[in-house]
Amino acid sequence: MINPMFSLSDSLRSLVIVSWRRADYHAHELAGSLRLGLTLCRPFLKRAECALLKARLVRLEMLTRRLLVLMVLEQPLPVLPGRSRDQASEPGPRPARPAHRPLFTRPVFRLSDPRPRPGAIAPRAPRRAAAPRPRLLYLDQPLPPPEPGEYPPRPDDLIPAQALVRRAVALRDVYADPARHIARMAKRLAQDLRAPEPAPLLAEALPQIVRSPRQDRDEREAMQDIHAVALKALAHADTS
Repeated sequence: MINPMFSLSDSLRSLVIVSWRRADYHAHELAGSLRLGLTLCRPFLKRAECALLKARLVRLEMLTRRLLVLMVLEQPLPVLPGRSRDQASEPGPRPARPAHRPLFTRPVFRLSDPRPRPGAIAPRAPRRAAAPRPRLLYLDQPLPPPEPGEYPPRPDDLIPAQALVRRAVALRDVYADPARHIARMAKRLAQDLRAPEPAPLLAEALPQIVRSPRQDRDEREAMQDIHAVALKALAHADTS
């Protein structure tokens, strides 16, 4: 074991504890509102419900990652076993494939912030209203189906939502079994300290949906404080 990477003051430690308990409540409430069964499946949701679910997931996921980082770096990180050059050059045995693949796999919480896609930052061009097609109406023939652009999207349209549902389940599992995910984060941080150029774990800036003034002021300020301390702890761990 190596020495602790970062030490929190009493006020920051209290903020982490309160934020963890609050996020625990919201994560279970969010997953419970989806009314999932044993299969953890909810293929479709209304467009407005998906937008609200995605916004809440982004805020809770970013908060959870920063809380995990602070809780891990306050303790000694594990020392990963090293491999010699001979072991690194020799390919290891391939893991055996399971005889029976489970029908429903449980989602796993993502430990790093998603990277922005190159095309996601550029503003989209305004969609032009599609002109109605000329239709020949015959009494003995059914009407052709409408084009995708003929009707604007409505809040009550059903759209695929299984990806968001699995993210909500994975987030709830973090607070249902925190020891497992703290161990995952500790292993990830220990690997990053040994890597010459590790992939960034946390984003430098919070997205607008987290910094929006529409959010509760106390929660927004707490998130900004935790984000700043988490970045400082990561920078201190990289230079120590």
